[in-house]
Amino acid sequence: MRLILILAAVFFVATSLTTMLLYDNGQVSMVWGDWVLQTSVSFLIAASIIGFILSYALIRLLLNIWHLPLFWRKHRRLRQYSKAETAMAKGMIALEYGDWQKAEKELIKSAKNSESGLVHYLSAAKMAHNQKAYSRRDNYIDQARDVYPEEYITIGLVEARLLAEDKPKTAIAVLEALHEQQPKNPTILAEYALGLKQLGYWETLAELLPDIKKTRALEPAEYEQLEQQFWAGKLASAVDSDALQFIWNNLTKKQQMAPEILAEYVEQRIGWKDEVTLEMLLTKAIKKQWNDRLVYQYGRLTLGPAFDRLKTAEKWKTVQGDSNPVLLLTLGRLACQSQLWGLGQSYLKQSLQLRAEVETFHALAQCYEAEGKENQAALTYKEAILQLEKK
Repeated sequence: MRLILILAAVFFVATSLTTMLLYDNGQVSMVWGDWVLQTSVSFLIAASIIGFILSYALIRLLLNIWHLPLFWRKHRRLRQYSKAETAMAKGMIALEYGDWQKAEKELIKSAKNSESGLVHYLSAAKMAHNQKAYSRRDNYIDQARDVYPEEYITIGLVEARLLAEDKPKTAIAVLEALHEQQPKNPTILAEYALGLKQLGYWETLAELLPDIKKTRALEPAEYEQLEQQFWAGKLASAVDSDALQFIWNNLTKKQQMAPEILAEYVEQRIGWKDEVTLEMLLTKAIKKQWNDRLVYQYGRLTLGPAFDRLKTAEKWKTVQGDSNPVLLLTLGRLACQSQLWGLGQSYLKQSLQLRAEVETFHALAQCYEAEGKENQAALTYKEAILQLEKK
């Protein structure tokens, strides 16, 4: 609409001028010193218009010449960006096909010319890592850090994740440095905590737990699991029974009944031949929440009448059925301890049918030995050796 109005106005003015000039062409005189120039109004107007157009064209030409180097730089840059994006697309496609070498080559060749150069460097580092080309991986990380120093958090997190496989201690050092720079960053806290757990650095992890909970670096369920793993790790690293009991006494009742924590506590106590109260703890925990590891440990207890424990475990069988190899192993051990040889051997054979474990073969051989069947025991030990060789 606006263009139509402008054209109408131009047409009106042009028509008016033309009509006026046809009626009276007019005369214009211009004096400059001794010079006198006389011409018609129509010629002056035409000359002015032509002069304006030529001046405008000349100015535009000079400006274009002036900006020509900038234009070519922009054009070249756009071509470089286009090539970089094409290389990235090829790299991502190669990644989907599992061709790490091609993906790495495509991603890194245009990294310097891409607006997403950081993605190129870090993705190429991952591809090199997948090929176990660790020196190239580290080189790409260093290049990314040189070109994008302001992205040190992202680069550090990717580096730590890659190093965790072959250099876990170096990965922890990277995360520690990041944590010192941004101690409240939830992502850094989560990654740092998981790395500390993996290496068993429980004292350092203990310092992080309050911040992890406060910043919600982990979901509530993940935090609860990490906390349980922390206490389980502390119990597993206890140097003696006094240290073990001190840690245990500092736990809440709810924490003590957590299967992962209780299992480590029981494991330590069994190792030190201190089984007092363990049967009661295990029975209570298994009744509250079924856990194969706790059931397995229940079958390893030796303190007190095995027959009573067998009766308890048989009640669990009515609920679990005949499909749990761990429960059947426990039942077999308890039956053999109760000198119910045939029943014990039956349970152990059922367990082997479900899952052929060397430990179950060993328990069956011991049961045969206790009954006096040395030949059967020897054959069972031989089967255990064959099973071990298969693994």
